[in-house]
Amino acid sequence: MSNRSPGIVSRRCDGTLVVGSRARPTFGLTARSRIEGSLMAVPSSLPTTSRPVGESGGLPVVAGPIEVAASNDPLAALGPIVAAVAESDRRSSELTADRREAAEKFLEDFATACEAEVKPAMAAVLERLCQLGGGGLIEEHPGGEARFRNPRLALWMSLKGEIVGEPHLDRYPYLQLEADVEALKVQVDEGDMWRGAGGNSTGRAGTWDMVDLTRRRVTEELLAVAQRAVQ
Repeated sequence: MSNRSPGIVSRRCDGTLVVGSRARPTFGLTARSRIEGSLMAVPSSLPTTSRPVGESGGLPVVAGPIEVAASNDPLAALGPIVAAVAESDRRSSELTADRREAAEKFLEDFATACEAEVKPAMAAVLERLCQLGGGGLIEEHPGGEARFRNPRLALWMSLKGEIVGEPHLDRYPYLQLEADVEALKVQVDEGDMWRGAGGNSTGRAGTWDMVDLTRRRVTEELLAVAQRAVQ
């Protein structure tokens, strides 16, 4: 009967069995020790042959570590699995970097187009509205805020008088352009309601590509919104 004390048994990576707080090596023998044990078991009656002798006397010189053939290793499949995970992580990192670069370029192009094309078109419409007795305001958000995650630019229009207080979706016509960095598209929101009446539509109207951000396209869209607001 075994006299081993009871306890939790676990195995370490070096092959040591841990029973309770006591550790005993089970298969930590070196290749040289295994060879010594096998030589001691050879009967002395066998004929001797000449062989290389090490410095210690009668033991043969071991040329290198003894390796187990891969076909006999039941855990050999772990190698390809770990390698596949590493390769997947590498490709994921490259893909993430590519997406980050594409998003940064998209935001730069959006900012450039807004300054060169969108703002001048909105400013021209706003100026004409003021000359005709109306009003409005240009609202801009750089993004990165809790309420406004993406950069956006909008023109709110008043067809009579100035805008009083915060503009509301059901009170003033508007056109808003938002840089969607996830889809790499410009999200277009429109509202054609004037003082609670008008066209009865407000919200997402579609998407534009970056090439659509021109003075002509923005001006045409603003005029169409204003026209629907008085129908």
